[in-house]
Amino acid sequence: MSAECFINIIAKKICLYCRLYLMRIKHTVYILLFLFLTGLPAKIFSQGRNLPLNLSLFYPVSINNSIEDNANINAGLFGSHINNVRGASVNGLFSVNEGDMNGVQVNGLYSETRNRLQGIQVSGVFNSVANGGYGIMLSGLGNLCFDDLTGIQIAGITNMCFENAMGIQTAGLYNLTGKDISILQLAAAGNVTGKNMKGAQLSLFFNLAGRENRGYQMSLINMARNQHGAQLGLINISENNGGFQLGILNIVRNMQKGATLGLFYIYKKTLVQLMMSGGSLAYGTLGVRFKTNNIYTMIDFGAPVVNSKSDKSVLMTYRVGYSFDLKLLNLNSDIGFTNISSESNQVEDKPSKNQYGLSLRLGLEKHIWEKLGVFANFGAFRKADSYKQPKFKVNLIFEGGIVVL
Repeated sequence: MSAECFINIIAKKICLYCRLYLMRIKHTVYILLFLFLTGLPAKIFSQGRNLPLNLSLFYPVSINNSIEDNANINAGLFGSHINNVRGASVNGLFSVNEGDMNGVQVNGLYSETRNRLQGIQVSGVFNSVANGGYGIMLSGLGNLCFDDLTGIQIAGITNMCFENAMGIQTAGLYNLTGKDISILQLAAAGNVTGKNMKGAQLSLFFNLAGRENRGYQMSLINMARNQHGAQLGLINISENNGGFQLGILNIVRNMQKGATLGLFYIYKKTLVQLMMSGGSLAYGTLGVRFKTNNIYTMIDFGAPVVNSKSDKSVLMTYRVGYSFDLKLLNLNSDIGFTNISSESNQVEDKPSKNQYGLSLRLGLEKHIWEKLGVFANFGAFRKADSYKQPKFKVNLIFEGGIVVL
């Protein structure tokens, strides 16, 4: 055997021994790392440690071997479970803090802090804070806080704070505050405050202040037990009104000390009366009258329309008036606006399927039984032949009917 062959054999054996040695070291490192992360040597460590960095696959496969441990930086591939975090917590799916979250908590699905939040929670689905705090809660589905929260809740579906909320709640569907809300509730469907609302409630369908509204409500339906702010909507309802209501229908069930402006008004003394009649404008009409003391508003629908050139025609009239009590009977006086819709044009040279008119009425009404009365009206109707370049003509009004009191 030559010297060159001998040297090559020795070199190959040395390389083989080095590879085997490195593989043993690598396996040993993996085993030690696994034992460290799984917490098998937990007897070496005490509970309640303050860790500058906590890494986790999912608890207890993590550096922290106890949920009493604290961390400045908490990071989990899937999730983590730790006590207090002062800094940042970032996890692929979820994280649970037994104590406080002071800093930023970001998770793919779910964030839970079982004590207080002082910072920001961000998750793809849901956030939960048990004992309130200060900061921002941002989630794709919902935010839940069981105690007082000062800050902002933003969710794709719903925000719920079962105590007081000082700040802003913005949700794609629904906001709830168990007690008081200050600043703003904004939702697509509705907002609910269990007690007092100081700020603004804005939604498409409904707002509710369970005890008192001292701010601004705007929705289709606004409700407050004690109304000392402003309500703007189609329907405004309050037990006691000491503020301002603007809507189509305003309802005050008990005490009125504020201002109400709208087409219809219902107070505790308001009479809601059904009226049926016929006359020179329509062969038959059916309407509802809202009468509070001597002031009344009413709306009625009539068909077919007298003197219409169409087989199918209908009118709608809104009226506001005052009733004089003459002991034996009542003298009613009102003004009104009427819209007339017909199947075809009523004038040849212009679009006239829709016409309108202004009316002035005087009428006599007699209650013949406790719940039934009769009435007769006469007046003038100034009719426009079209909404476009209208020409007016004055017609006399004669009508009579019954009223169910």
